[in-house]
Amino acid sequence: MRLGHLEDYTAEELLELPYTDICTLRRGAFKRHVAQMRKDDEAAEGDGQRTTAFCELAHWADRMARRYGPTVKVHHNALPWLEALMVVRYGEDPMQWPPAFSDHDVARAQLWWRGKTPFDISYLDEDGEAGLITLAPLTGGLWWLLGLLGLLPLMSALSDYLENEIIDWLFRGRTFTPPDPKYMALYTAAPGETGGGTEVSGGSYARVSIADGFANWLGTGGETTNVDSTGTGGQTENRNAITFPTPSANWGSVTHMALLDASSGGNFLLYGALTAAKTINNGDPAPEFQAGDFTVAFA
Repeated sequence: MRLGHLEDYTAEELLELPYTDICTLRRGAFKRHVAQMRKDDEAAEGDGQRTTAFCELAHWADRMARRYGPTVKVHHNALPWLEALMVVRYGEDPMQWPPAFSDHDVARAQLWWRGKTPFDISYLDEDGEAGLITLAPLTGGLWWLLGLLGLLPLMSALSDYLENEIIDWLFRGRTFTPPDPKYMALYTAAPGETGGGTEVSGGSYARVSIADGFANWLGTGGETTNVDSTGTGGQTENRNAITFPTPSANWGSVTHMALLDASSGGNFLLYGALTAAKTINNGDPAPEFQAGDFTVAFA
């Protein structure tokens, strides 16, 4: 029985493991990473340099534990609060997490405390069973499931830009024209609700254009023609493959993706983290989301 540490496995080996084993490996990796962050911060305290971010997050975790209990279920793992926050922020691959807590982490934690709960969070009851499962509201987040060379994203959210546009359109009588086409981008460092991150560049990389329309997107009930959606799941999916260029140089370790409204620059619309980073090298097959792999759902 091998198990051990998550970082001892290749991506291909992880795909062969039972999901329960993957969860066990992830929990251990989350715990070790946060413990190291705590250790580094305590060492900094000895030098009079302890971060305000760590102190505020420790206080936040204590308040959340008193409100909801010592752990929270993020997807399929029951986690302490600091580990849960890091998974929500940066995905389920700890090797892509930052080495220290930041003010941006504090800002996201404060939003969570004020009720902007991330997608797919289950608050556990006193017996450790999942109670209320939170799905991101229309203006608070958007989630999707997709496959990128066999990998799935952890979670996603609407950008601040799109949240503001939707609020103004839905409640304040402002005009909003959805961008068409939209462009999918890949990242080697996490973007956030205001954008940022490190987008792949060079080596023939380019964002992929995805046009609106019945030919490219299913209705919520699986409709493929010019009729209104009638489904009850609140979701659509791509009808055609979304294919990036074949890399002519190393793209690096891809950890996140996003949809934007322009082929370069532009405004962030949606973004999300992959459950595991994917290293894309020169000569690898063109990264592709096959038809039906990219599902967008409002819940």
